[in-house]
Amino acid sequence: MQLEVRGVAAGYQRDIDILRGVTVVARPGQLTTIIGANGVGKSTLLKTIIGQLRPYTGRITYKDRDITGIATRDLVNAGIAYVAQRHAMFKDMTVAENIEMATWAFRRDRKRAKAAIERVYDRATYLKDFASRRAGLMSGGQQRLMQLELALMSDPDLILVDEPTVGLDPKRAQTIYAHLRSLVRDEGRTILMVDQNVIAGVDVADYIYVLELGANKLEGTKAKFDAEYRETIAEWLF
Repeated sequence: MQLEVRGVAAGYQRDIDILRGVTVVARPGQLTTIIGANGVGKSTLLKTIIGQLRPYTGRITYKDRDITGIATRDLVNAGIAYVAQRHAMFKDMTVAENIEMATWAFRRDRKRAKAAIERVYDRATYLKDFASRRAGLMSGGQQRLMQLELALMSDPDLILVDEPTVGLDPKRAQTIYAHLRSLVRDEGRTILMVDQNVIAGVDVADYIYVLELGANKLEGTKAKFDAEYRETIAEWLF
């Protein structure tokens, strides 16, 4: 498996667990969605995987390597990218400056950094038009797409995405979901996404997990959720 989280307990204060023995698997070349109500630990799980929190118990492996508690910068170099819920960019800096900053983890490898910058402009040609403008002047949807492109600059195999469409209108949200789906379908990336948008999060996924009170509640393929769980989940979360 690409990523395995087994029996992980974690939180922000000792003895107050947000995650209570969570187990999640992200399969290679698939988009896995984790859904659940506010406060069930979805974002906490991603922060634990990416090394911002260290689990109290449990184990996290990536490509059969134990990465439990490894520093974020080392995970980026190992092929994992993290797209936070809040726009992780410098809004008062230009788009070009933000793109250059995204090479920080591998800045000493000038050849790799140059290739990454060229690749992001090739992939997202609209960014060339904004290159000399402040990033904060772009629309919310454009900023979110840019954030995804910045994460891709390290050429990750696994992308962790936290609430990709929060605050966006339905049209722009659909653009984001379509982009994520294309990364899996066309490029073979593996995505682990947490989402509060139950319908869209299930529709775009290959495999789904439901968390409740920091623990696993349900899991299954999209086909299984469409056939058995969709109405039940909607009743829980709305």
